[in-house]
Amino acid sequence: MKVKAKIVARYGNQEGRLKAIATVCLDGEFLVTGVRVVDCQKGLTVFMPSREVSTGEYRDICFPITSELYKQVRDSVLDAYMQPEVTE
Repeated sequence: MKVKAKIVARYGNQEGRLKAIATVCLDGEFLVTGVRVVDCQKGLTVFMPSREVSTGEYRDICFPITSELYKQVRDSVLDAYMQPEVTE
């Protein structure tokens, strides 16, 4: 599966763990928005979009079923995050 990510917002200069928001395109046919890049204890981590449920917990809205697809999504998002920011 072809996975392509684009960083749509960066928060690197602000305090806090959230560093960026990305959009991921799967096979040029399906977009996943709201993918988060978060600075955790073990380094940068990619989290899928989630929504708060009535119990106050957060549940992922969508997620890769296979570990291979998760790795592709993670690597694509982190690669996009590491690219220099382009100013237009």
